[in-house]
Amino acid sequence: DYNNVTNAKDLFDEIGKHINPQVNKEALTYQPELLGYLTQAIFSDRSRVPTGNPCQLDHTVHTNVTSNVIDPCKHNSEKRFSDTQGAECDRKKIKDNKGKEGACAPYRRLSLCDTNLEQIKTENITTHNLLVDVCMAAKYEGTSLKGYHDQHQLTYPGYHSQLCTELARSFADI
Repeated sequence: DYNNVTNAKDLFDEIGKHINPQVNKEALTYQPELLGYLTQAIFSDRSRVPTGNPCQLDHTVHTNVTSNVIDPCKHNSEKRFSDTQGAECDRKKIKDNKGKEGACAPYRRLSLCDTNLEQIKTENITTHNLLVDVCMAAKYEGTSLKGYHDQHQLTYPGYHSQLCTELARSFADI
């Protein structure tokens, strides 16, 4: 009952009670098209992932990337958590921009472990293969964060939100 709400949060909660079941029901109709299984991915050599465990994915084997850059963490710069610039900006990234305004990529987009995703040809994307490549990127991003954690602690001793900073500069929050 909308008459009993006293603030915006309560109003949105009340609206959500009515909309959520409807949206969930409609979303279920698309589930088969969006559902992917690791073991159903087929690679260019016709092989498949031997396990449903994404932690066992290997970027040198389980990929459809056709370029030489298949390592998800292969970056142009080795300094991932640099705070020398707040973002990378470029005027060419916005269509019909005419050089007036730029688009900026925040820290977390400057050097993600997603190089494998950038190399995928659209004709090779299936729900299964995309799931493999997203899981692969997440696996290597997590490993990378683990490796940079000690470095970040040494650089900023006593700073309490170190892990939060690392996550904010990764794709974990996207």
